Amino acid sequence: MTAVSIIIDIVLILVSIILIVTVLMQEGQRQGLGAIGGGAETFFGKNKAKSMEGRLQRYTKIAAAVFIVLAIVATIVTTHNTGAKTTTPASVTEAVEEAAEQAEAAVEETAENAEAAAEDVKEAVEETAENAEAAVEETAENAEAAVEEAAEEAAND
Repeated sequence: MTAVSIIIDIVLILVSIILIVTVLMQEGQRQGLGAIGGGAETFFGKNKAKSMEGRLQRYTKIAAAVFIVLAIVATIVTTHNTGAKTTTPASVTEAVEEAAEQAEAAVEETAENAEAAAEDVKEAVEETAENAEAAVEETAENAEAAVEEAAEEAAND
């Protein structure tokens, strides 16, 4: 929203308030009832343009005209400001295609990372298995040596 748009909106609100007040200050139309009572052509009827009622009607007409013009100008300004930002089906399609490409690239990268992680896990498992096998062999050798030593001690006693 630009400064011009804000100023037009504020003036439009002020003009609408003036329009409401001038309409509410006017007296109701009683032309039909005046003819019944015989007072159709009174002094106030002939000099209506110079009276307060005449001025209120003139102010109402001016305020209504200004209100309509400002409403049209506000619509044009708003449309002009947001015109460059509107989305067309082509731009939406391009955005969707770009998002799909980014998602596909992310999936490929994730798959590569997962393969690398699986390879690291496989290597770690093989290394752990080798270490466990070496530890089992060492423990077996230590146990065998302990059994032989115990057998020799038993034989010497």
